Amino acid sequence: MWGTFQRSLRGATKVAALVGTVLFAAAGLDPQSAFGQDSSAAAAPVLEEIIVTARKRQESLLEIPESVVAFSSDQISRQAVDNLRDIGMAIPNLNLSMRTDGFPNVTIRGIGGFGNTQGVGFYLDDVQVFSDASSRFGDLERIEVLKGPQGTLYGGSNIGGAVKFVSARPDPTETFGRVKGRFGEQSLVDMEAAANVPLGDSGWAMRAFGFFYQDDGFLVNENPPRLNGLRGDNDKDVGAVEEYGGRVTLSGPIGDRLSAYAALRWNEMDGFSNVWMRELTDDFQYDRAVNNSTNSTHKRDTVAGTVELEWDLDQVSVLSLTSYTTTNSTRYTDADIREEFIFDANRPEDMDVFTQELRFTSTTEGAFSWLAGAYYSLYEERMRSTQIWWDARVDADGNISGPLGCAAGMPTCSGVWLGEILTPEQEMDFLAIPFEIRDRDKSHLAAFANVNYEWETWELDLGLRVDRWKNKTDDFNLGISSSQDDVEVLPRASLTKWLTDESMVYFTYAKGYEPGGYNLANFEGENDLFGFDIEEASSYEIGWKTRLLEDRLTLSAAAFYIDYTDRQVEFQAQTGGQVIEGIINLGDSEQYGFEAEMNLQATEHLTLTAALGVIDAEWTDALVDFGDSSVDLSGTDVPNTNDTSWMLSALYNAPLPAANGMRVVAGVQVSHSGSLLGLQAWDTVKNPSYTVANAQVGLQGERWEVLVQVENFTDEEYYTDVQRFPNLHALDGGENINIGTMGQPRLVSATLNYRF
Repeated sequence: MWGTFQRSLRGATKVAALVGTVLFAAAGLDPQSAFGQDSSAAAAPVLEEIIVTARKRQESLLEIPESVVAFSSDQISRQAVDNLRDIGMAIPNLNLSMRTDGFPNVTIRGIGGFGNTQGVGFYLDDVQVFSDASSRFGDLERIEVLKGPQGTLYGGSNIGGAVKFVSARPDPTETFGRVKGRFGEQSLVDMEAAANVPLGDSGWAMRAFGFFYQDDGFLVNENPPRLNGLRGDNDKDVGAVEEYGGRVTLSGPIGDRLSAYAALRWNEMDGFSNVWMRELTDDFQYDRAVNNSTNSTHKRDTVAGTVELEWDLDQVSVLSLTSYTTTNSTRYTDADIREEFIFDANRPEDMDVFTQELRFTSTTEGAFSWLAGAYYSLYEERMRSTQIWWDARVDADGNISGPLGCAAGMPTCSGVWLGEILTPEQEMDFLAIPFEIRDRDKSHLAAFANVNYEWETWELDLGLRVDRWKNKTDDFNLGISSSQDDVEVLPRASLTKWLTDESMVYFTYAKGYEPGGYNLANFEGENDLFGFDIEEASSYEIGWKTRLLEDRLTLSAAAFYIDYTDRQVEFQAQTGGQVIEGIINLGDSEQYGFEAEMNLQATEHLTLTAALGVIDAEWTDALVDFGDSSVDLSGTDVPNTNDTSWMLSALYNAPLPAANGMRVVAGVQVSHSGSLLGLQAWDTVKNPSYTVANAQVGLQGERWEVLVQVENFTDEEYYTDVQRFPNLHALDGGENINIGTMGQPRLVSATLNYRF
């Protein structure tokens, strides 16, 4: 493995050098004079300094001894970063697929999971978002992506990292706002509005944000004839979605030392469930037709509230952060992905989440600083789902037989037709099988502390979290209840050496974990649910960050090694007439990787960015036991991990001559994702590499901006995720098929922004 990593690193270094040469050439600079601090470079403005709260205190992005990527509010607006798909495209070593069920598929540096496992936390204003991370939050000050385990400060379910959305806070000094309208292909209508209003001279202010989004999508249900000659009447726009929501926030002082912030947000979505494309071979055809018997749908509504209180006690700041979220979700999925009525799933789900954090932070100046706190969360989930087997299976003579469940040995077969062609006058029978009839409570109770000490040109940062987790699951279908809990100790340590005031090197160690849980099955016949244990990751990272050219150029690079044990992997299997999906601890893996990023204010009007990521991830100990046979995966690649990824970006903003203050704005972003293996680790499929390019061009006035945007302007065909899946239609042949989520093809739109 080390030899493979060395080859990957050499290749990455060559790519980084080439990228650097191209960027400097585009800027009209000599790389040698640039690194020599040529005084002629001082004419251009400096890069914007981004302040982040990755370590739960405000500090510059380039002063944090770990890999953090941040988008400012200007970048979010200019590059049209509206959803998780846009974030995933912009950051190397981040593999992100935006699922509509609220639980995105995401890995960072190969850590985390797709499907039912989580692994990467999503946050809005330091409140973890469990049920609707795929929604739009909007009116943001910035987005932060923290790479590597974040267990010490953020707890469980952050084993791979964290994605933080930081909203713009109310401003008590002035009234202002903005409106945005975006219109384009696919009947796209995207509206946003935000306003800030001071509430008198009290120091209080209110901020409100709202959005409406409508998109017919790019997938089509052609409603072809079924085997019985009938056609469906589904809406042809399989991927149509309508979503709207908003947020209202208040903030202000309560006395001399106490301040408050409160937020109420809500969103509703009426759209599609995860629309999987059906591929019968590993040679993908990228057909955009999804000819289901019934379009998959998802209806979800969320209401969430947050209250933040902060006391200033001279030398210590005390912060209390309380949140409550309730989500109702119903997903209906045509699981066999065919025009025949064979197998569907209906999954109503209610989720309620309560979190409470109490944090103490030192506020005195000096070489020593610290923070400490306690955290509690309770996630309550109620699922009442069913599998639906329809009466529409053709036999060898071309006749329609009874429900597939009967053929699989299900006990109830009354009211079905055998060997008889269905007519339009006949009502189709079906067999509904209880699938996930459960209640599940997951809780965390934790204490954490972090200290920081600076002396001369050194900085030492130490942290520790003690996290008690519990998972209690009641399976009403089987009449079984099971519970497990444990205590995890999560350390973190970093040592930083400042080479100059503008350059530093660092070493960081961090540990994270994902809690264990239960599958809704009892494979071993015992009076207990089939459970899975925690997974853990220990990360070792060495890095370098610097500013050059009088703050016109920033460079960073990091190499990392991750020891990932008892990895949780999702599986699907057909047993007892049902399709079972669940999670197992498959084994251990190792990840070696390298990352580099460069930001250059090339001229007064041109900003260039380049980023690169390389990962070599292999199973070190993974044995799949099928009872009568087994598969040893040791030495093979792990799933859902891009081997190489990179991003190039250019943003241009310059005045038009004699145009009364108007400016031309333009941008282009090119993102590459290397090949990766799909979800099912022991019977996997390779997702080919792909490159996606976006572009924007427009005009900007003092208060307005008009942009034309083209997403994926080369119309690249690609999947954001793929996996093996049981074949539920015998006419296709074979035991398994491939399913995947197709990426957005070319999409042209126009946006109007107006500020007041």
